[in-house]
Amino acid sequence: MSDKEKIHIKLGISGTYWDKKPQYRILANDVVIKQDSIVKASDEIEYIEFDFEYGDEGACLGIQLEGKIPSDTVQNEDKTAIVKDLLLNIVSIEVDDIDLSQIPFRLSEYCPNSPVQFRGETVDLVKNCMNLGWNGTWTLRWTNPFYLWLLENM
Repeated sequence: MSDKEKIHIKLGISGTYWDKKPQYRILANDVVIKQDSIVKASDEIEYIEFDFEYGDEGACLGIQLEGKIPSDTVQNEDKTAIVKDLLLNIVSIEVDDIDLSQIPFRLSEYCPNSPVQFRGETVDLVKNCMNLGWNGTWTLRWTNPFYLWLLENM
């Protein structure tokens, strides 16, 4: 018999933008919870809350940045610095009113939709990233029971 676990997630996100607002999708075990654009002004936090039930297979929270095009990033004239950009920022994650703090930063993975240049290398996976600058999916996975996983990763 499988044990189902139900948790409440409060996700704090923001957009950094100068022209158009970031578009995103929130997924729980590959099921779309919300698909929208950032509502608030650049760098202001907005919160999304939802309940999430999963079984023995564990859970995966996914956040996708969508619709970014090359002209959303503006560099200086000699192409040595970005002066304006479009980013989707994951500011905070709470589960049942417990702030996960640095756990999402340490244990998440960000997979851009295609290989990107990052810190002088071409990569298709970025770890320790909470600011999404390429179209792609950020994921945080945990096991059931959640609270045991949380204790093991504090």
